[in-house]
Amino acid sequence: MADFTMDVENNNTQPPPVIAPGKCPEKRKATATSDDKTVENKRLKEDRSDVDSAPRPPPQSPKKRLQLEGKPPNNKPKHNKDLNFLYGNYKHYYGKRILDKDFHDIRLDVLATQPELFRDKQLLDIGCNSGHLSIEIAKKFDAKSLVGLDIDRGLVKDAQTTISSLKRLAAPGSRFPYNVKFVHGNYVLDDDVLLEIECPQFDVILCLSVTKWIHLNFCDAGLKQAFRRMFLQLRPGGKLILEPQSFDGYKRRKKLSESIRENYNSIVFRPEQFPEYLLSPEVGFASMELMGIPEHCRTGFKRPIQIFTKV
Repeated sequence: MADFTMDVENNNTQPPPVIAPGKCPEKRKATATSDDKTVENKRLKEDRSDVDSAPRPPPQSPKKRLQLEGKPPNNKPKHNKDLNFLYGNYKHYYGKRILDKDFHDIRLDVLATQPELFRDKQLLDIGCNSGHLSIEIAKKFDAKSLVGLDIDRGLVKDAQTTISSLKRLAAPGSRFPYNVKFVHGNYVLDDDVLLEIECPQFDVILCLSVTKWIHLNFCDAGLKQAFRRMFLQLRPGGKLILEPQSFDGYKRRKKLSESIRENYNSIVFRPEQFPEYLLSPEVGFASMELMGIPEHCRTGFKRPIQIFTKV
């Protein structure tokens, strides 16, 4: 803008014409001399050529104009939706495990091979997600009680809403759905010293497709602590029903966050070593058996379900 003003001042070398007072603009134009007109037309032509020859910037959005004017852009990072699922707490997880329009998680078929493990027993389901499978287990196998635990407060709220709806429809005096409740919490303790106050309170603990997420978030130490806590919370003769994910599936999730990437790179304790550790004196389970492998259409969901027994 400064250069353009300077050009106008340099070209305006002639003295302004004398204008009689009281004349309107139209009249003033009519009384101008021919020399005045020549100089004025030349000056305007030169000025207009400077304007017309200057490249015009393309139209820009308000956001872009603010940036060009020196105002700081909005550098707020976009929200990464994957950060919502650092613990495998996918809201529609069960949609991937169900093979028909009615709820039927095919792992129920494997669990149904030994229904006596659940009947009249007190159960803990670690990583219960939105509670659909927990509810079906408690209903189908007539559990005395089932506590579903999950680290995601929103999923626990969904589970509580579901069970509250079922209670409104239930017949008075029926065991189900009053035998089910859901709580929010992290199963991995802040410090191993807290294991000293654990006491037996469950007959069966279910840990289905959860080990990978404990592992990626709390490393080898966190998962080993969780295994020891499961043993301590089981009564004599109690069962741990474990469905571990293979280590191949860990790699696909290591990019969820920088801390998970670091944890992934630090893992030494591999899933194939879990049975040896669970049966070792450090934990104390007496035996292991293969309960079955779900016949899912997706290879990644064909995970062995194992039973560890405490004597």
